Amino acid sequence: MARDPRLTQLGAFLRARRDEVAPPASAEPGRRQVPGLRRAEVAARTFVSEEYYTRIEQGRVLPSADVIRRVADALGLTDDQTQYALGLISDADAPPENLEPSGPLRRLVDRMGEVPAVLVGPETSILAWNAAAARLLTDFGTVPPEHRRYVQMLFTDPALQSRFEDLDAMRRTVIGIVRASTPAGPPTGDWIDELIRRNTDFKTLWERNDVVQPHAHLRVRLRLPGGGAAAMDQVVLQVVDDPHQRLIAFVPTD
Repeated sequence: MARDPRLTQLGAFLRARRDEVAPPASAEPGRRQVPGLRRAEVAARTFVSEEYYTRIEQGRVLPSADVIRRVADALGLTDDQTQYALGLISDADAPPENLEPSGPLRRLVDRMGEVPAVLVGPETSILAWNAAAARLLTDFGTVPPEHRRYVQMLFTDPALQSRFEDLDAMRRTVIGIVRASTPAGPPTGDWIDELIRRNTDFKTLWERNDVVQPHAHLRVRLRLPGGGAAAMDQVVLQVVDDPHQRLIAFVPTD
């Protein structure tokens, strides 16, 4: 029987986080074969057997929410990371394919005037944008729809990349959001496989298995088309009746 892809992703996620935890102070230097904690050490802190914890990391067992919370404490997970792990063991609907924005949402984006705004769907696909966003970020209309994903363009679109003063931080954040926003299973797709093959920066960040939950706003510094730079709040608005769509507006801080 094929393993549940959500449990497989949970195991990969926990292994990556375990490798990031500093070994106990009592550990003998030079005698450890893992960079972080051993499975046995996590199991002991979580009050489960090593065999059971191993099965969790192998994606072979569905742990309870209580066990996940104890593992989160043992690994020092953030609230975002804990929420993501809990999401992987709960039932969730996969996003619909070929999601289209509703007419009212598209008109809202168009009428936001000089406030740059984009509507994003699953895997940060760009569903709609206004003229101000095209001027500030990049001309999304020139990008084929199958390549028009915010996360994808941060590695493939030189114009969009040039706008961010800290491009690496934005890449880490958006990749983390893509991973955290797919509780029905790990993100998959030809575009991911292609980027892994072609872009070592994407491959490195993707294989970290880290997550970032979308929050109300994120402050970023953008290089402006006419020269200079400005701090902006990237404000995220959730569409109430469709959790797979988010409206992102770039609002100057002054």
